Amino acid sequence: MPEIVQLGARRAAVIHAEASTEELPATFARIFPAVHAALTEQGVTDMGHVIAVYHSMDANQMTLSGGIEIGDGVEPSGELELLEMPAGDAVKADHFGPYEELGKTHEQVWQYVQEIGRAPSGGPIERYITDPEGEPDTSKWHTEILLPLQ
Repeated sequence: MPEIVQLGARRAAVIHAEASTEELPATFARIFPAVHAALTEQGVTDMGHVIAVYHSMDANQMTLSGGIEIGDGVEPSGELELLEMPAGDAVKADHFGPYEELGKTHEQVWQYVQEIGRAPSGGPIERYITDPEGEPDTSKWHTEILLPLQ
């Protein structure tokens, strides 16, 4: 069930990409390991959750940033860019299950935003709480869907 939460300011080291819905799994399979490897090469050991931020979407094409949350003392370099996400209200929904079913939870978030009469201040954020490499049971995969509000 979606709810309004107060988010603190967050930072992430990201790689920007454009992808179709069909290309999304391969895009993430390329981006997430590349960000992790680049941060590791920089000597960063304190990394947060893997995230995806959707900047724009249409029927089949999206512009996004994929990366890993980082602390205040980390400055991404090389192909990595810094994405700063401001503090503020957001709608949050917890999704448990495979990534292929995330669309249903996104729909619930957007419906809730309409019901409460608020407007988004950016695109949705997926925050991957469960590491699929550590949990083979897809029904236990936990993803937070966050939609910042104006």
